Parts: sequence; C-alpha cells; structure tokens
Amino acid sequence: MQKFHYLEILFYVFPVLEMILINKFFRPYLRYKQIIQLTVADVVLPFLLVGIHILSVYSLTYSLLPHFLLAACVAGLLQTLYFDRRKKGHQPKRFYRYFIKILFLMALIFYYLLVLLRIYFLVRG
Repeated sequence: MQKFHYLEILFYVFPVLEMILINKFFRPYLRYKQIIQLTVADVVLPFLLVGIHILSVYSLTYSLLPHFLLAACVAGLLQTLYFDRRKKGHQPKRFYRYFIKILFLMALIFYYLLVLLRIYFLVRG
C-alpha cells in the first residue's frame, strides 16, 4: 500500500466531475451527424477502467481489473442469453447500448468501492 498524496482527492472525485462537465459543456460534441452518437457513459468508461486499475494497485498492490473484466464478460453472456430468449428480433445496436449501460454502472460501483477501501486502509493505517 502506498502513502497518501493530496492529488488522490482529485482522483476520488474525478469521475463525478467528468460526468458533470461532459453533460454540461461537451454534450453537443458527442455526436457526428447520424452516424456516431456517444453517451456520457461511453466517454467516462475508459477513465473508470484505468481508475480501477490504479486504485486497486494503490490499495492492494495488485490489479483487480482482470477480475472486473471477467465479471463484465459474465454480464455480457447473461445479457446475450436474455436477448436470445426474447421473442423480438435481435438488434446489435440495442445490445451494445444496454451492455455499455450495465458495464458503466458496474464500473462506477466498483470504482467507488475501491475508493472506500482505499480510505479505509488510509484511516486504519
């Protein structure tokens, strides 16, 4: 476990700050005609994945990113089974949108659990 640095506080609030800034100022730039339409989750997800890696290394001295990616694959498989059992036709774009939403929610919860773990280790000593 590494020692506390004051820049870590920025690291703890960065995802929320990024979501607010993107929603407020950069939303018009997230689409290119009708071809590409990104959401805030599409933009924030890579930063969350990097943050999961860095926070887990700071807290536990090894990365939990492979474990998170395994959980994401299981969620994708379960979502595939759900879409396969439905009576409606399969639409890849819809599958992708739901998968990104699920992955974003999982990453955000996992990220802030790691933040709480890091704070717990810092307080405990």
